[in-house]
Amino acid sequence: MGTKMFTVKLLHGVLIITALLLSGCMGWIHKGGEPAGPTVNEQGFSLLTDAGIAEIKKSKHARFDLRSRELTRQAVGLAGTKYGPMIGTPGGPDLAFTFLGPNAVENLVTQNITFAANDLKDTVDLIVWFSAPPNMEAAHAELRAGINRWGFRREDVERWITNSGKRETDKETLGMGLGPAGFVVEVTARKKNGKDIYQYGLELDPELYTAEAIEAIKKTGKYLR
Repeated sequence: MGTKMFTVKLLHGVLIITALLLSGCMGWIHKGGEPAGPTVNEQGFSLLTDAGIAEIKKSKHARFDLRSRELTRQAVGLAGTKYGPMIGTPGGPDLAFTFLGPNAVENLVTQNITFAANDLKDTVDLIVWFSAPPNMEAAHAELRAGINRWGFRREDVERWITNSGKRETDKETLGMGLGPAGFVVEVTARKKNGKDIYQYGLELDPELYTAEAIEAIKKTGKYLR
């Protein structure tokens, strides 16, 4: 494995771990009164500043421009910060997020979402959110819907549904897909106490949008960086 590939995989792993730690341990906690300042940028899209996050929690909605598949720190008010925030908490109120994509608009609802970034780049690299359907019927319906929505391979989805039904606890990264909106999204499925939990990751790494990467993702659900 080359140095570049190792570095990219390491950074991606750090982003995932950071998102998981944040989602499991904390929300974006503010002390004191209501944060002051603008809540949207000049284009009307949500900011991830203290004031912006407070407004997202209050309104339960946020909107981001991902038409270029790039989200800079400056565009969301994170210039000079080290990491991106996690908004919401598992078991908390539903939050709605609108992402303007290259080809279409994606709307999703989740209780917690992380905008993961590392201090080596001026952009958000990964957006991670979780879904915990109320029962297995709803869970499998959601996962199967991801075949068309996110471009997941049918064989990967059906393999999980078949195999996880035989175990009380299970975990598998099913792979990536390229959906009609133009986003590469990866899903990891976990089964705990007889219920499925899905971790979705919307990738903003330009390397995943090259012709070579897209071909590999469509064919195998994976791309080695």
